[in-house]
Amino acid sequence: MLRSLSKLIIPITRQFTTMSVVKGKPELAKILKVEKVKDTANCKWIGLEKITYQDPNGQERIWDSAVRTTRNSGSVDGIGMFTILKYKDGTPDHVLLQKQFRPPVEGVCIEVPAGLIDANEDIPTAALRELREETGYLGKIVEQGPIIYNDPGFTNTNMSLVVVEVDMTLPENQKPVSQLEDNEFIECFSIPLTELHEELVKLEKEGYRLDARLQNVAHGIYLAKKLNL
Repeated sequence: MLRSLSKLIIPITRQFTTMSVVKGKPELAKILKVEKVKDTANCKWIGLEKITYQDPNGQERIWDSAVRTTRNSGSVDGIGMFTILKYKDGTPDHVLLQKQFRPPVEGVCIEVPAGLIDANEDIPTAALRELREETGYLGKIVEQGPIIYNDPGFTNTNMSLVVVEVDMTLPENQKPVSQLEDNEFIECFSIPLTELHEELVKLEKEGYRLDARLQNVAHGIYLAKKLNL
């Protein structure tokens, strides 16, 4: 029997810097029903394909693949924003994160701000638009990553992870107001950049799901420090 997520997650006792709670806490969401899809034409975001390909030895094989139905002409589905909050009063740099209930994993995910690229948008434009809509912050891109594939054995979904800096001294970043869609319930919070890896490990133990892209960045920072790279 599926249980309410609020009963699965251990309450956080540490104090993070919560930036916004909009419309309702993600932990209060819960799964009501799961059923098999008989006709993928009824799915808004996802399709299924059978791919026939030839392996290196010339043998014909079949592969099942999930595909996005929302990809635009630019061939890139989405963007993620690794967002660093920059202060000038001695406060250490923080990473802006989000909590969002994700039905496929039956839990609240810890993620970076992210979204899909609209028609006729390039990656930088989409990244700054999504950041403003989801968090209210005005930022600048300092690094744009290559196109990466989230789970290439399962789906063709791809994205670019960009690094964004937010100047916390700017007036427009003092009281950010998000512009969430009706089906978005996102809580923004921040963690000191130097503590990112350790805090994500703790959050996972408390019952939260970790977005792989965020965790990979955090683990990369941890390894760089550990190996003195």
